Amino acid sequence: MNASAVRGAQALPAAPRLQLSFTLRALAAAAASFPLLAAAEEPPSAVELAPVVVQASALGRTADELVQPVTVLADEELQRKRRGTLGETLENEPGIATTDFGAGAGRPVIRGQAGPRVEVLQNGLSTMDVSELSPDHAVTIDPAHAQQVEVLKGPATLLYGNGASGGVVNVRDARLPEEVTEGLHGGFDTSWGSNGDTGAFSGEAGYGSGKHQLRADFGWREAGDYDLAGPANVDGSGPRRRLPNSDVEARSGGASYSWIEDSRTLGLAVSRFESQYGLPVEESAFIDMHQTRIDAQGIFRNPLPGLESLKLRLGSSEYEHTEFEEPGVAGTRFDNRQYQGRLEAVHVPLAGFRGVAGLQINWRDFQAIGEEAYVPPVLSRQAGLFIVEERPWRLGKLEIGARVDRNTNDPQGLPSRDFTPLSFSLGSVFNLGEHAHLKLYATSSERSPAPEELYADGPHAATATYERGNADAGKERAQNLELGYDYHRERWTLQASVYYNRVSEFLYLSESDQDADGVADRVDEEGVLDPAGEFLLVDYRQADAKFWGYEASAGYALLDQGPLRLDLRLFTDQVRGELDGGGNLPRVTPQRWGLGLDGRWQQFAASLDYIRVDRQDRIASLETETAGYDLLNASLSWRVQGDEQHGTTLYLRGSNLLDEDIRRATSFIKDAVPAPGRGIYAGLRFSL
Repeated sequence: MNASAVRGAQALPAAPRLQLSFTLRALAAAAASFPLLAAAEEPPSAVELAPVVVQASALGRTADELVQPVTVLADEELQRKRRGTLGETLENEPGIATTDFGAGAGRPVIRGQAGPRVEVLQNGLSTMDVSELSPDHAVTIDPAHAQQVEVLKGPATLLYGNGASGGVVNVRDARLPEEVTEGLHGGFDTSWGSNGDTGAFSGEAGYGSGKHQLRADFGWREAGDYDLAGPANVDGSGPRRRLPNSDVEARSGGASYSWIEDSRTLGLAVSRFESQYGLPVEESAFIDMHQTRIDAQGIFRNPLPGLESLKLRLGSSEYEHTEFEEPGVAGTRFDNRQYQGRLEAVHVPLAGFRGVAGLQINWRDFQAIGEEAYVPPVLSRQAGLFIVEERPWRLGKLEIGARVDRNTNDPQGLPSRDFTPLSFSLGSVFNLGEHAHLKLYATSSERSPAPEELYADGPHAATATYERGNADAGKERAQNLELGYDYHRERWTLQASVYYNRVSEFLYLSESDQDADGVADRVDEEGVLDPAGEFLLVDYRQADAKFWGYEASAGYALLDQGPLRLDLRLFTDQVRGELDGGGNLPRVTPQRWGLGLDGRWQQFAASLDYIRVDRQDRIASLETETAGYDLLNASLSWRVQGDEQHGTTLYLRGSNLLDEDIRRATSFIKDAVPAPGRGIYAGLRFSL
């Protein structure tokens, strides 16, 4: 019997190892020779795809036009890679991983940065949950509703402020459209999976007429304890067939209305997210969460002389989750009431510069209630002003930007802290002919500590840690430099980048060893040292650090003959994180490389992906090594009737087909909670 059944009334209504390395010299050589390679052969006809606009860029640019590196998932690629959590959906993209806390929670990690350094947005506003607080807290986004997922890699503090020093993930859904889709439209997707007896359904319906657009959506996902490829514990002990308490049940839904005309767009959306999932580090602990969210949007085109557009977005959220020690025994409750507003004004070209200026405000009332509430109630207020300008020049495009924020944290019973972080950026896109671009991007950014980094002091049962904040922590100051290259032409695509990020006063969570015996300290629920204690003692520390790495991906159309097409994909990435005084930073993604094949013939489509994740032996003090693994995924679909936009499609997907024992180096609980073993999933998708 799985844990969700026990909860009862509380339930919701041996591939070879290859090594691949990149250097700046290799990237430069590839950049110089790639256009010549492509021009040397006669390309077959190729399907021209409409460029994808990155909404998180504020100026509505495509990925090629942006100075900052970006990954975009949309359309069929997003459908194929969609998983139960946002982190799993993105984890095999270059430079991106997931925190991984069982089937219920997984938040993106960007270039080794996670938690309060990665801002997760829903339609341009914060998710307004507490997922950045701890890896066991789920992101309140159902990927089933996503139409496009955009990832800005590297510092994005200019547009999105304090929580975006490591990057931004923006999930776009259809709840607040900017165009009317006439008549009745909608669809659904339903699937079943062998691993954990997984069931999922998502559906949406809309109606548009004249200036009016109505829309509603619903999603549901349920899975029992998932199957393992081997023993649960890295030492060979523990359950072998299934991982106890790894089940999940989630529901989501929303409704919206929009008034859309040439000069303006007004919209209002209400949504609900509920999830209940087991915490596999404990025998019967689980989280029961729910959020009600309201979003409003106003877009005004040519509202005043000199302005191209004015966009106003407002959001409010009532969030609550309870961590149950066992069914009927409530532990800590987290309440988060939050309001956020964002105003962006795009001006017409002035002295050759076109840009956006904006204001962002945020008000957050956070409370943790219970005997194990390890963070005190905190009232946080934030306000930021920003400007980003771009100007074409002889060699391409120049971009500059600046931002100033004022952040205040007022904890109950403790001294308040105020910070004024500043951020600046300078970058350029150099046009190397019609199809190639060289990009140079430099930023200087500051980040103020998050409330949990300042004020945490107590046991956190979900992660089996006793966390201690650093009340004297100051601002992080980061200098980032990045060089990138893009090439797109007919059958060839290439993207490569190298980056170096130096951070002064970097805040990180690390195990403690107060008695210097080389073994991480354990404590009881009062924080008293006890070798047999239930909790691992971890502290927020501050030290100078540096991150550097690379990402590269390439694609080639092997065949493109009418209804038959076959594409080859390759990628590799690596990130290193070190303290200036020596030693590695914890939970950093190891080197990865992969290859994939995408095929299409008439109504049939198939893909095969192989990824090699190397061993992570560059570890922090008291951290354990993580074994490498080989991941093989595949998918097959048949469009029974209709076209690519409308009709009925049957699909089959296989994950971890080699049934590997997968432990992610980014996970706090990797030594006791591996990823799921082999799974086969079948589904039906219909679009009207």
